[in-house]
Amino acid sequence: MGHNRDQWNSEAVLVALYPWELDVVERALTCLAELAATQPDWEGSPRGPALAVAGKLDEVLEHQGYGGIDGVRQLLDGRSV
Repeated sequence: MGHNRDQWNSEAVLVALYPWELDVVERALTCLAELAATQPDWEGSPRGPALAVAGKLDEVLEHQGYGGIDGVRQLLDGRSV
């Protein structure tokens, strides 16, 4: 394939998803993390993994020049990134 994994991942995210879908995914992960924080009795709480995935999504969008998830939201709002 010729690409390292991180390069492939950063290229693949926006190929697979529209900007509005990225916004929905990030919001859902954040809500899941917040909910998990209020449920201390959940075994294997998804809080950490949800925050890790949201962070990686933000990092990839930053790497791609969109300014992270905030940049995608600005794009969706019609403002320049």
